Amino acid sequence: MRIPPLFSLFFYYFCLASSAAAIEVETYAYLKNETAIFTRSGAVIGQHNKHSGTAEPQHRSGDFSKLEFSANLFLNSELTENLSGHMQLNFVYYDEGEHDNLKKHHTLYSQQDYVREAYIDYTLGENTDIRLGKQQVVWGTADGVKLLDKLNPTDYREFFQNTPEEARIPVWMAKLEQSIGDTGNLQLLAVQAVPNRIPGLQAGGEAGQAFMTRGVDAITGPVNGFTHITPALGNTAFAFGQFAAAFTGGLSGKLESVGGNTFTVQDFINGSSPFCPGGKPVADAGIPATINSCAKFLDFVAQTPGLGGNENVTNLVEAEFDASQPDNTFEYLAQASFSTFDSFSQAQTRYRRKYPNDEQMNFGLRYQGNWQDQVNYSLNYLYHYDANPVVNVHWEDPQGQRLQSFITDQQGVTGDTVRTVRLRKDDGSVFNARDPLAENDGVATLVFEESLQRIHSIGGSFDTQVDSKRFGSIILRGEMVYEHGVKTPVINRDALAIGDMTQGLSTVSADFFKYAVGADITLLTNLTVGLQWIQFINLDYIDEAGNGYAQGANQGRYTAAQSTMHLTNNLKKADKMENFISVFLSKPFGESQRGRVNNLFLYKNDGGNWNRLNLEYVFSDQLLGTVEWNHYFGNSNSLFGQLHQASNFQLGIQYLME
Repeated sequence: MRIPPLFSLFFYYFCLASSAAAIEVETYAYLKNETAIFTRSGAVIGQHNKHSGTAEPQHRSGDFSKLEFSANLFLNSELTENLSGHMQLNFVYYDEGEHDNLKKHHTLYSQQDYVREAYIDYTLGENTDIRLGKQQVVWGTADGVKLLDKLNPTDYREFFQNTPEEARIPVWMAKLEQSIGDTGNLQLLAVQAVPNRIPGLQAGGEAGQAFMTRGVDAITGPVNGFTHITPALGNTAFAFGQFAAAFTGGLSGKLESVGGNTFTVQDFINGSSPFCPGGKPVADAGIPATINSCAKFLDFVAQTPGLGGNENVTNLVEAEFDASQPDNTFEYLAQASFSTFDSFSQAQTRYRRKYPNDEQMNFGLRYQGNWQDQVNYSLNYLYHYDANPVVNVHWEDPQGQRLQSFITDQQGVTGDTVRTVRLRKDDGSVFNARDPLAENDGVATLVFEESLQRIHSIGGSFDTQVDSKRFGSIILRGEMVYEHGVKTPVINRDALAIGDMTQGLSTVSADFFKYAVGADITLLTNLTVGLQWIQFINLDYIDEAGNGYAQGANQGRYTAAQSTMHLTNNLKKADKMENFISVFLSKPFGESQRGRVNNLFLYKNDGGNWNRLNLEYVFSDQLLGTVEWNHYFGNSNSLFGQLHQASNFQLGIQYLME
């Protein structure tokens, strides 16, 4: 991503002005090391393959989960009476654990960017300030959650463990601040649009990354991700096409030629197909005698080299088939006709990013004020690209032209209607996927396209202090935001059941209302206690009844749980209202209160919990040490509980040089 031209111009002006005028530059620096180890043995999400008979790489308690060395250099300069400059350079070595492929030295637009900040400040008169360059601007003060604080994207590669200042990604922006009256302040911003950095959300995934969530694993994971499963499904479809060619004496390699539009995957399992009649695989297909059921036959074709060739790598199918409790791909596709797989023959996938260009900016407006010297408040508006990336899927032909799905119906072998999903080209003709015996249009590609969605965010915040006889001064605070046009994932289990991937996995626009209210009190002389209630409400929540094609839990069409939906949890349904409770404790200790111990506990209504205990101690004016324990527990399909195996213990040391 390039530096926007306007900001680049001002940045180079600052550099040239500094060197030309030989202006004095104030510098200071710090050296820092953070080392973390896993506190639990096991496998993180995306690392474990429960379907493989071979041992998968897993970490042990005490293995490194993070090793980071960094040197930060700060430069400040007064260029003129009204013009000053600031720069923060970050030289870093960063290793995310035991796996060589996760070692990173410098990564643009992340916590490990060489240039963290680079901006100039210009004072125009007594009441107007302008800041241009790479920077971070903070809106909102809620603990452990970002409601208004959305001007800068966030690096989530360490989940929420970093301080907000470290996790926040500085971007290029222009900020104008105007003082109004005695207490008012107006802020106008033009901000570079940059996405959040989500672990694993990239081509090929990021297997072994400790903080990859189930929702991302369902897209790019090597075992449960659709980007990896679809080619395995395509190879299995092609293998059955070869069986069809044998059944027709070499006349056709299409499954439709052997009545594939009259029986489904479930019919096949039940023994109602020419490949496995009466529950027994055909004797002349070269199938080992141990393959004595149709479910085992399907698994054999899918896994065997030279046929499907999956070799138990992806979560495609198992030898035991139960669509009423689906946890693998074919169980979710139980009502797909075999003719549907004609379109899947040797299908491939592609992961593509389609981001806004540098001229497409975010724009923000904030007014801060004070009401009767009692209540501080802000009113905020942001017209922006949602920093959370959206992933949509569509089919393309080998020339990159879009293909549309359509459905045909046929009476099936059991008397029920069987639905076949086909692909259509722009000219209306049917797309004929790879056929071993006939002319065809080649291989269809399922494209996963990551993009950013334009949304509106309108909100505000307040804080005030009240006195009580029992607790003394209590700070009450809150912030809220209404988001319009947010893209959310929607699962249509009935469409998925018949093999319609693009209708089964889609996104829709929804509006959200989010708020947080909290109170901060002081107990036992200097123990700070912060209590907070947080709620996210999906105002366009979807939960529609199905038509009976899908089995098991979570039928019909529904809003999916973006961070936790997965093949192994029935593609989890989202909650219409997500509720969080946070409790924050902080207390100084030691001589001159050089030390401080903090504890943040977060609970979410899906049954997941996160507890962060950290201690920091100032040994001298130059030396600071930290100790931190992050423990994730609770429901394994919850936001926090899914990271149970990523629980860690971290040591840090920082040395300041002036």
